[in-house]
Amino acid sequence: MMQIHHVGDHRPLRAAEYPAIGDQLDVLWRWAAALPPALRTPELEAMLSQIEAVKTKYEKGGEDAGG
Repeated sequence: MMQIHHVGDHRPLRAAEYPAIGDQLDVLWRWAAALPPALRTPELEAMLSQIEAVKTKYEKGGEDAGG
């Protein structure tokens, strides 16, 4: 006879083990920035420009050099 084992909701277990959202996004944006310009959509270019502007405005090395 087949037995069913209920382990509960997997979502909180996964969420607890995933990297932080900021870390996930950082990897995705670095990947997107490495794409050849011909493969970037206008929306992606705009987002990358916004991200770069913020990184330039708040450069690492100041009091808050955490990211």
